[in-house]
Amino acid sequence: MTRLSALVLALSLGPHLLAAPALACDSAGPNTHVGVVTAVDRARSTLTLRDAETGGALTFVARPDLLRGIAPNDAVSVTFAAEGKTLRATSVEKGGR
Repeated sequence: MTRLSALVLALSLGPHLLAAPALACDSAGPNTHVGVVTAVDRARSTLTLRDAETGGALTFVARPDLLRGIAPNDAVSVTFAAEGKTLRATSVEKGGR
């Protein structure tokens, strides 16, 4: 591949690759995180995801009905209410936003 071809490819793909993480949580709306589920603990009613924007782990307390059908590696969008240091999920949607 010539240098010119590599430069054209990098310039054409760059904005698309860089834009994806920025869209994750900032544009998802207030009190909303988007990411990939890393763990579901049904006994403790918790859901942990890898935040798409920061890459950090976030754990939410969620009602059992919100966890139904959710599994590790699912892409999700979680709307939550902060209660002190606890993040309480109010909705969990597969597929993110």
